[in-house]
Amino acid sequence: MLYNKVVEFCKKEGIPVYVFEKECGLGNGTIRGWENGNPRLDSLQKVAERMGVPVSELLG
Repeated sequence: MLYNKVVEFCKKEGIPVYVFEKECGLGNGTIRGWENGNPRLDSLQKVAERMGVPVSELLG
């Protein structure tokens, strides 16, 4: 699940999710919304770029 991948990445990096969201230029709570919903493509691209992975890896 996408949400869990992002949360695990944040744990490894030692940063809270809200800081990660800010670094990606996303609004507070955006990633939390992915737990039950789908992200916008532009948001997904920002997250993948920050994580240093292709979008396909996040979705796979």
